Amino acid sequence: MHFSIFITLLLPTIALACNYAQLDNFQEDINHENRTFQFKFIPGDDPPADPATKGYFVNHVSLLSSNLTATREWYSTVLGMRHIFTIHVSETYSIMYMGHSQGGRNSTGFQSGAEMIRDKNNMAGLMEFQHYSRHPTRRYTPQSTPHLTFSHMGLIVDSLSAAQARFDRLGVRTIKRQGAIDFSPEREENRIFAGAWGIPDLGDEQAQNDFIEGLPGMRAIGFGEFILVADPDGNLFEVQGRVGRI
Repeated sequence: MHFSIFITLLLPTIALACNYAQLDNFQEDINHENRTFQFKFIPGDDPPADPATKGYFVNHVSLLSSNLTATREWYSTVLGMRHIFTIHVSETYSIMYMGHSQGGRNSTGFQSGAEMIRDKNNMAGLMEFQHYSRHPTRRYTPQSTPHLTFSHMGLIVDSLSAAQARFDRLGVRTIKRQGAIDFSPEREENRIFAGAWGIPDLGDEQAQNDFIEGLPGMRAIGFGEFILVADPDGNLFEVQGRVGRI
């Protein structure tokens, strides 16, 4: 029994050692070639994370969708994701969530839609899709930028106020602060937010009207409390509390 446990614990270490050895052999092979850049593998050796990040995890990735019906069919049929909910916050703007059942992958531990809504902010690997009907085309072409459909990623934290204070202390760029809902086009952060949510011109009068129309729906899903921060490359994380409204 003890020997079996020892072997079980040892196998991952052996596998890692083999992987590193293979990388080292590959490095030796290419060192003999005339290359400007030599391959180098650097294993992670970070110290323990800041205790303040306990409970943090990536919850969802959000993409802009040209057609929610087609998107839902593809992600359901091809990836086996299940529809969690769709909310039409206005006549022109809709949000849809999909994900794998978290009781087990691909229906091995079935959860109803109501159960998945209940557990949404305690689940990882979800997909959010946003559709703005006035600018529906979000297709990638070689002439477009690779991140044409990318909107933001989602982060769940135990306390939004504590996270906001910590982001401020660390000098993290905050695009939207907790409790703020501001769509004035004069602020660069507002224009960044609008662009990520599929609104290319925040100064457009119709876009302003659409935002005003969608305010009740956005407040209903708790958007006012959400935080939006940017990484060094400008990729956005929408930060939500663990206990969500939907």
